[in-house]
Amino acid sequence: MGTLTTVLLVLLAIFLVIVLLWLWAIAPRLTNRPSFEELEKWDYAHRGLHDDKIPENSLPAFENAVKHGYGMEFDLQLTKDKQVVIHHDNNLKRICGVDKKISDLTLEELNQIHLYDTDCTCPLFSDVLKTVDGKTPLIIEFKGYNNVEELCEAGWEVLKDYKGLYCVESFHPGIVHWFRKNQPQVIRGQLMVRYTSKDPETPTPIHAFMARNLLTNFYARPDFEAYDYHTRNNLSLKLCRKVFGIQEVSWTVRDRDTHEELKSDGCISIFEKFMA
Repeated sequence: MGTLTTVLLVLLAIFLVIVLLWLWAIAPRLTNRPSFEELEKWDYAHRGLHDDKIPENSLPAFENAVKHGYGMEFDLQLTKDKQVVIHHDNNLKRICGVDKKISDLTLEELNQIHLYDTDCTCPLFSDVLKTVDGKTPLIIEFKGYNNVEELCEAGWEVLKDYKGLYCVESFHPGIVHWFRKNQPQVIRGQLMVRYTSKDPETPTPIHAFMARNLLTNFYARPDFEAYDYHTRNNLSLKLCRKVFGIQEVSWTVRDRDTHEELKSDGCISIFEKFMA
């Protein structure tokens, strides 16, 4: 065997090892994977079905989603006194005009602050579950602002007896891993990080690269990938769908044509700004 042939065989072996390691890293849960048959029948209103008069992530937004027959996506985080509430940002400035973090406020203090110019306040997770009461399914995002163990344990304590259809997701692979380890029967999803910014959930560029290319899946082993549809032309995502059949959830869709296009490609759509 010539030297050139040996070199080529070594390079081929290295390439195959890299490919196999890559596939191992991006693989979702492969055994006992729960079915998406019921969840995929629905469209999901982003932070509830909200508009100019109904604030996002409010009880009226969730009631409105149920009224129109939509599932819904919403966000969990903890108050200072460890109450599980629904709100997207960790700071109230954008929605409430108050420059304070939810984690620095007790529930009593938080209840004094209204969403926009309405009577709505940040709802308790338990109140949202009572409001929806299993009528439509939920995509529950655990935000990465709080201690992972505290948030997951507190959120699960509220969620554990809920009889409706739901799944959980997070940008934080440690949160998805928590469900893998502690509540494996729950359908779990990994949200994709598109870019880095000053957002408190945004990781380092290295972490963003790993998440964008599904390279944290070895730790979380998610059942679905919640991917920013603007950047879904990604080799890791395509391989994960083709090789492993992972479910893709697309966020956040803001026009009907894109919504229909994604659904025709097998995606579950999280939408806002229009009626799906």
